[in-house]
Amino acid sequence: MPLESTFICVDNSEHMRNGDFLPTRLQAQQDAVNLVTQSKLRSNPESAVGLMTLSELSVLVTLTTDSGKILAKLHAVEPQGSLNIVQGIKIAHLALKHRQNKNHKTRIILFVGSPLDADESTLVKVAKKLKKEKVNVDIVSFGEDEVNADALKKFVETVNGKDGTGSHLVTIPPGPHLSDALISSPIVQGEDGSGPNVLPSGGGGFEFGVNPEDDPELALALRVSMEEQRARQQAESGTPAAGEEAAAAPTAAAPAAASDNSEEALLQRALAMSMETGDEASATPAAGTPEVNLGAMTEEEQIAYAMRMSMAEEAGPSKKEEGEAMDTDESKKEDYSEAMNDPAFLQNVLENLPGVDPQSEAVKSAMGAVTGENKGGKKDDKKKEEKKEEEDKGDKK
Repeated sequence: MPLESTFICVDNSEHMRNGDFLPTRLQAQQDAVNLVTQSKLRSNPESAVGLMTLSELSVLVTLTTDSGKILAKLHAVEPQGSLNIVQGIKIAHLALKHRQNKNHKTRIILFVGSPLDADESTLVKVAKKLKKEKVNVDIVSFGEDEVNADALKKFVETVNGKDGTGSHLVTIPPGPHLSDALISSPIVQGEDGSGPNVLPSGGGGFEFGVNPEDDPELALALRVSMEEQRARQQAESGTPAAGEEAAAAPTAAAPAAASDNSEEALLQRALAMSMETGDEASATPAAGTPEVNLGAMTEEEQIAYAMRMSMAEEAGPSKKEEGEAMDTDESKKEDYSEAMNDPAFLQNVLENLPGVDPQSEAVKSAMGAVTGENKGGKKDDKKKEEKKEEEDKGDKK
């Protein structure tokens, strides 16, 4: 095939977010540009390809024979703004005029997936100038083909002139793969259909349509570009990438570990352990017994509650062995009310509770609170006994 310098103009307007071409118009266009680039560069080793966008009118890659540069920049393109086809054609034409190899034929390939921003008369005026400069133009119309059909057809006819050859308009209806429709088009195959044997990006069993054995550097560049594109999309959608999830896992585990080692967590664990018994019935709370909200307790109240539960657990089995049939609440008071006033006994119990420091101020305050409760309970019991004796004396009289 003849030597040729080609400038590919890609549409990156907001319309390219649409999903009528899978997965989106922009990504389907990227696969198609990949196919066209491989076709042009394989047709002749000295042919060159450039790349620019039609929204912000940015020249991404000047004319080059390195397909890796083009595809790396291509996968970094993001949708933004609106289509500016007239200015884009003029910039691409200017870049072709400054090509190094003046013996190269010149061609502009336009990918149009948005409604045109110019009327037919303006496009015809630009087409006449391109015809005069002997610049061929190929147009791939997709997504908005019905809206743009008449204007684009008139544009290509004007560029071709009386010969009717050299420039092409390929209209592609919505489908799963934009590149599949281009593989047999004159844009890839050429006028005589003898284009290079290339595979569409979605086929051939190779990732990105490139055989890594034939061009390992290109395959690596495509893979890196795709990973960067996915990372950007996941960052925009708020979904972490695979690497970010792995990094976030230990970070998330650190606060949890710190929480587990906190004094409050240790106290709650101590309470749970003190309430564990081998008797299934004793593990089940009695009907009508209100649930204990540990979170609502202060630190001193939690320690005091743990001490009471420990005393109840130790007092319970001895009564079962002796076979006493007494009221449970009263027997508990009788069994450990004296023990609660024994500092040595309390010290021993607290030392056996995991995560509790018997020398801390909170524990000492809790011991004082428990001792105070027991003293108050003794006084109340003594008053009840005196009152009962007076009532019995009155009944006898």
